[in-house]
Amino acid sequence: MNGEHDSALRETETVFASYRESLIRYLRYQMEDNSEAEDIAQEAFVRYYESRVRREEILQPRAWLFRVAHNLVIDRGRKKKPELLDDEAWLNVERRLASPSAPADEKVYISQLPWHRLSKMELECMRLRTEGLKLREIGEVLGLAISSVVSYLARATKKLGATEVGENKASQHGRTPAPV
Repeated sequence: MNGEHDSALRETETVFASYRESLIRYLRYQMEDNSEAEDIAQEAFVRYYESRVRREEILQPRAWLFRVAHNLVIDRGRKKKPELLDDEAWLNVERRLASPSAPADEKVYISQLPWHRLSKMELECMRLRTEGLKLREIGEVLGLAISSVVSYLARATKKLGATEVGENKASQHGRTPAPV
């Protein structure tokens, strides 16, 4: 390997160590098959490495990776026929959204939120936000202006927070309902 490849490899290894878990977690929200999520994450990192070998400038590696992964999911989705989620599938989605470290009663609270009320874009913004992406980065991933990201997140928060189930469960715990 020459110096450019060595440098690109070291940088990719650093980026991989920093963002792999978060990227795979985000992709698992998108896909039923965990191995497919890992394949897409791997492809995103390979593309990152190839871009750096070509000396392409990547100012925001996390946003760049999430954008590439997001586009790969869309590309795969175009090749598949759409599926409608039944009640069981929605429960699986809700379980994946609940943090594994959250207490059992908190998981119940999260699973009772009306995720079905969110538009696809509101849900995407919420998922990316829970992975720690900044508003600007979410905008880059989804191709939106920051003001649109803020609007989607505000609407999602309002929809998730203004539910009788959420309000009742939250009041039992002495707090106001909040998004995931």
